[in-house]
Amino acid sequence: MSSLFDSINAYDVKPFKRMGVTIDEEIYYAKLLMNFLSRFNLNKVLEIACGNCLIFMYARKIAKQIYAIDDWKGEDINKWTKGVKDNVTIVQNLFPLPFRSSFFDAVYSFLYFYNVTKKERKDKIEEIYRVLKSDGILVLADIDIMRSIRKDFLTYFDEVEFYIDQGIFISIMKKKFP
Repeated sequence: MSSLFDSINAYDVKPFKRMGVTIDEEIYYAKLLMNFLSRFNLNKVLEIACGNCLIFMYARKIAKQIYAIDDWKGEDINKWTKGVKDNVTIVQNLFPLPFRSSFFDAVYSFLYFYNVTKKERKDKIEEIYRVLKSDGILVLADIDIMRSIRKDFLTYFDEVEFYIDQGIFISIMKKKFP
């Protein structure tokens, strides 16, 4: 899992109710996601549904600017955004994405799309496609039993890599250019 040092430093971060994973698991997956994202030269990155903001605390090390969005309905946003650094912009919103077209080099989501119906997923995929640059990367990480949702993304993206680790799948996709 994660190192003891990481766990101690995350002591004031609480699990986000939507995710259903422990802080140690989230740290482990954050590092795993960053291993995939660090292969690319990233300027602007979007995290969809950042929840407790722990994942982007790792992502900010591999991109110049991170945009983290969530709706935090009924939650105190300050509770989740403690420790936000200079290269992170927090946006209290989800879909439609409040960004101009072709704005991001990469978009990633962690344990979000398994909560989204097939019909809603199509609209959200189109939004992700819209905000990604022509050579943009999508990293989809979700529970392994939902790995078939990847096919919903293939109209707009080509899957270039697929990986499974401890019940989570990670799919690296590249934006198809019309």
